[in-house]
Amino acid sequence: MSISEKLEIFIITFNRAKKLQNVLSQIFMENSPVKNFDITVIDNNSTDFTEDVVSKFQALNSNLKYEKNKYNIGGNANIVKAFYKANKDYVWILADNDDLCWDGWEQVEQFIKEDSDAVVVATYECPKYDIAQLYDQMTFLPGVIYKTNNIDDTVMGNMEFNISNMFPHLALASKLINENKKISIVDNAIVLVRDNCDENGKYVYTRGYKSDDVHPLQKGMNWISGYANSLYLIKDKKIRNYIISHNRYCTELNSAKVLFWLKKEPEQNLYNYLCVFAVLSFCDKLRFILSLIFYYSLYRIIYISKRERFNDINKILSVQFDLRLFSFIKIKIFKINKNIEGVY
Repeated sequence: MSISEKLEIFIITFNRAKKLQNVLSQIFMENSPVKNFDITVIDNNSTDFTEDVVSKFQALNSNLKYEKNKYNIGGNANIVKAFYKANKDYVWILADNDDLCWDGWEQVEQFIKEDSDAVVVATYECPKYDIAQLYDQMTFLPGVIYKTNNIDDTVMGNMEFNISNMFPHLALASKLINENKKISIVDNAIVLVRDNCDENGKYVYTRGYKSDDVHPLQKGMNWISGYANSLYLIKDKKIRNYIISHNRYCTELNSAKVLFWLKKEPEQNLYNYLCVFAVLSFCDKLRFILSLIFYYSLYRIIYISKRERFNDINKILSVQFDLRLFSFIKIKIFKINKNIEGVY
C-alpha cells in the first residue's frame, strides 16, 4: 500500500485566504510528495475570498476537497471535526498559516512504513531532547502526523472537553505518551511555524466572534493556562511534574517567569493563575506562592530572566539574559549563540 493510500491531509482555515493560498501552493508545487494525496480544506465559515482560492486549486487538482461550516465553530472545534472525519491509517491536520519544506519527506514515509504511532514533523522545540520538549512540540497541531487507530471514544471525548483549553489534540498526544507508544521524530522539519496573526495583524484566539459577547473565561484564556489544564491528561505524575518543570524554550510552570508570561494577554483574569497553580505538585505550589509574592514586590523593582530560543533551520540555540526594572524597563544583558547541530 502506498503512502498516499495511508495518509490523508486536512487543512483548517478561517479568514486567511492569502495565507491559505501560500500553503496550498506549497502542497501542490511540482516537487511536493503529497500533491496527489486526499486533501480536504475545512473552512470555518470564512467571510473573505477563501472559497475562491480553493476553487482555483480544485480546478487543477481533483483530489482537493472543500467543506464550509455553517457556523464559525472556533478553531479548536474545527480541529476536533478534522479528527472525526479521518478515515485513513494516518491523519495530518495542517493550519492555514505555516510553511512547508519537503526535503526530509523520505524519513516521514519511512516512519509510516515502520508503523509509528505518531511522526513529529516540526523541530523548533527540540522534541528529541526530552519528554518535556516533545510534549511541548506536540502542542503544535501541524507538527504531528497521527496514526488513527489510537483514536477511540475516550480520546474524542477528551478532545471535545479540551476544546476550551485550546489544545484538543493533546488528548491524543497524551494517550501516546501514557501508553508508551512509538513516537518518531524527523531530523529536519517539514513544517516551519509562522505567526498566528490574522491578515490584519491581530493575534486573537476568538477570531470572528463579537468580542463583547464572548465568554469572559474564553476571552481571557491564556495559552499557558490552557496548556496547564491539558497536562492533567498525562497520567503519570512524575512525567507530568517533569514536563511542568523542564520547558526550556517557553517557561517552566513552576518558575516565576510564568507570571510574566501570564501577564502578556490583555484580558487577564485570576482563572489563568489558578489553572497553573492547580496542576502543580505541593512543593511547586509553595514555590508558586513565593514567586507570586516576589512578583508583586521585589520583581516589580528588579528581575533577571533567562530565555532560550532554538532556530530549527540553522540549528542555533540562543541564550539571552534580560534585566527588568520597575516592571516596564527591559534591558538585554547579553546573548549567547551556540551551534548545537547533532546535540539533540
